[in-house]
Amino acid sequence: MSTISVSELKKQPASQWLKSAGKADLIITSKGRPVAVLRRIAAASAESTRSLLRSARALQVQVALQQAAAANGTTGLTLSDIDAEIAAARRARRRK
Repeated sequence: MSTISVSELKKQPASQWLKSAGKADLIITSKGRPVAVLRRIAAASAESTRSLLRSARALQVQVALQQAAAANGTTGLTLSDIDAEIAAARRARRRK
């Protein structure tokens, strides 16, 4: 994969960076950190690519939630514990 900074991307016309990227994905960086991936797609596969990206985002959210649960110690909650937490939150919301 090729890498390009946001500032470089702004300076070059689209035709230039599309040629330099070739068929590989292009990782866009800001202040040295990756922030996006630019990927060429065929017009015929646009909808399937969007669907795959939605699935990837859902997996990222799932992993983040699992990591947060591990960090705050809630991975060991039973189903009845979870139900009790939900009920308490609903009661608190009704009181407002």
